[in-house]
Amino acid sequence: MRRRAACLLAVLAASPAQAETAADCAAFWQALAGVWRDYPGVWTAPDTALALVDDFRKLSGGAVAEDRIESYRLMHRYALSGDRQSADLQRRIGARCDALLPAPGTR
Repeated sequence: MRRRAACLLAVLAASPAQAETAADCAAFWQALAGVWRDYPGVWTAPDTALALVDDFRKLSGGAVAEDRIESYRLMHRYALSGDRQSADLQRRIGARCDALLPAPGTR
């Protein structure tokens, strides 16, 4: 329980501007790819998440917020286990990241 609280506090401590950076989004999807590898068949194939990591790396000039990956990995795992707070946070961060990508067909 303490680890869950620390994970959520670390993710929530990020300012909205930081959460919207491409490097942070790359870390978000990198963590999700790892969880998808750990739980095959539960969500989508890790290749989908890894493709998004590549997209966000390109937008960030090659950077990934490596220090955020473990917190995001825990958040994704708690969301998978049914934790509502983690799932809500996962959706909000995912939506912020989606907003950074160009609309389909405009690349």
